[in-house]
Amino acid sequence: MTYKNLLSLFAIFILQISPIYSQKGPESICVNTSSEKNLSFFNSIKAQIKVYENDFQSKKSGRGNSSQNILNSIPVKAHIIRHSDGSGGISLAEINEAISNLNAIYAEAYLEFFLCVDVNYIDEDNLCHFKKGDEKTLIETHYVPGLINLYFTDYIENSNEESICGYSDNLGRTDVVVMKNSCVLNDSTLAHELGHYFSLLHTHGNDDSGTSELVDGSNCDTDGDGICDTPADPGLTSKNMDLGCNYVGIATDANGDLYTPDTSNIMSYSKKICRTHFSQQQLARIYAFYMTAKSYLACPSFNANISASLTETCEEFLTVDFESITENATNWQWDVDGDGIVDYMTKKLSHTFETGIYDVTLIVSNKSKTLQKTYRNLIKVGTQTGFFNEDFENFNLMDNPGWTSNDITGNGYNWYSNIGETQSVETGPSFSSNSDGSANRYMYAEASGAEHGDVAEFISPCFNVDYVNSGLEFAYHMYGKNIGELHIDIKTQKGFINDVIPPLRGSQQNKQSDPFRTKTIDLFAFAHETIKVRFRAIRGYGWDGDIAIDNVFFQTIYTAVTDDIYKVYPNPVTDNLLYVKNSNPSEVASFTIKNLIGQTFLTGTVNNNYPIDISHLSSGSYLLSITNGKSTVVKRFIK
Repeated sequence: MTYKNLLSLFAIFILQISPIYSQKGPESICVNTSSEKNLSFFNSIKAQIKVYENDFQSKKSGRGNSSQNILNSIPVKAHIIRHSDGSGGISLAEINEAISNLNAIYAEAYLEFFLCVDVNYIDEDNLCHFKKGDEKTLIETHYVPGLINLYFTDYIENSNEESICGYSDNLGRTDVVVMKNSCVLNDSTLAHELGHYFSLLHTHGNDDSGTSELVDGSNCDTDGDGICDTPADPGLTSKNMDLGCNYVGIATDANGDLYTPDTSNIMSYSKKICRTHFSQQQLARIYAFYMTAKSYLACPSFNANISASLTETCEEFLTVDFESITENATNWQWDVDGDGIVDYMTKKLSHTFETGIYDVTLIVSNKSKTLQKTYRNLIKVGTQTGFFNEDFENFNLMDNPGWTSNDITGNGYNWYSNIGETQSVETGPSFSSNSDGSANRYMYAEASGAEHGDVAEFISPCFNVDYVNSGLEFAYHMYGKNIGELHIDIKTQKGFINDVIPPLRGSQQNKQSDPFRTKTIDLFAFAHETIKVRFRAIRGYGWDGDIAIDNVFFQTIYTAVTDDIYKVYPNPVTDNLLYVKNSNPSEVASFTIKNLIGQTFLTGTVNNNYPIDISHLSSGSYLLSITNGKSTVVKRFIK
């Protein structure tokens, strides 16, 4: 797959297969390789990453709820590689010490690590001298999904047969870190590798030959590591640092300014003994990446996972039965409404919620462990009111009440917001703009990194269908060689009714630059009900199958439609002239004429003095939508 050149630099991390050299070789050299799938994935979740970074900053400033400031527990599966006779290998005490060091550093990112279940001993001589890439064989027989799998071995070398301290891989739901035993307890290398796992670049960026980041910070968000509170770094080495961990180099940037890098940053090439901390924005990025992409991590034997009988309703109240589903806990603390106060201390509970959206936090403990986890926006109660017209321009999934995105099959196929082009060529809108020429924001299901048949749901808030003459309009863009399917479902009190219109299958545009098309769905059958709409994308056979939607517009009519409001005549039309008379001439109203499959042919402003010329329309039935900003009337006419 080929990707656009204009990818943000800070996305180039994701790999992250990033080795660090030990003291035996050039300590400050590290080679990053990022797959195209990784790049596309990170760019697709940047909007969600930003939300959680802002959430992190709110916590730090004290503006967030105290319930959100707990540590998230990260399970680790330790694999100790020893000789075939069972000798050698790192000790469990050393691993526990390393995890304790990690927790002292990562607590500031609201993360803590713990060993899950028993240590796995791998007694195999040829793995004691480990080559980068050997983990692919290990994963086949020594890997536990849903945990960070941490492998410890005597010696690691890269493809150039040079000794390295470790590397990590977070591709999709692969969660792997490989470490050289002698590097585990230097207090910074393991933290460094996990920094890569949680999306961080080196402070000098992705290019070991130098950085393009300027000292004045003017390009800090696009160059270097893409993080603005880490000073521009020309690349630290033993030649430009003294024994006191001070930078003594004389390198200058493109403006002639001297670099002043942070030699104590964990993600730098500084001497390992000098590296002690992450910057605040690095901590925010770590937290945000975990919350967005890695929150599925959970220990099967001891976790803070929960079950909930229901999580959403369109009614004003919802009673939910909760249960902690780990078997080894002896104490439970539930905060079910996100106010930072413990509400219940039992394994099972029942709680009634009023209208609103709620975070749920569970803390579980036994004699030896305490774990905690927050489920963001888990409970959604109530009905969407008012004139509903979602163009997604100011949309952020984490902050928009009622909207829900679900990766049903768990392979990373999901809906994301995007502006301009998607990250893959030959699929998705090539460019989508607003009426003022600015780049348009829309929602799309990213096909890269997912598998054939994966399902992604995007579900609307509740809304009332108050009148018979109501409909749902939405825009869609489906271009690519391997476009899958888009299904539209309606949820009532009785459950989901699938495929209220025939599914859209395969490419719907002739070329990538074609504009969005529209569909209008008649909601007559759901009049006087409260419903939700589900956009259900099914992934096709390949990466070039991005499915996009925009401008979800519920044509709910709050004033009954009669000829006393808008008179439309003659019907059928004669002489190619359609007259629209507004009973309130001072009111500004606009009109749109579409065919029955949603294609737009004509738009304009209603004018009592001038009829609409429809001479260019073919004979057939059409829908005339008239909108005054408060309500919409839809009338059918025949030419």
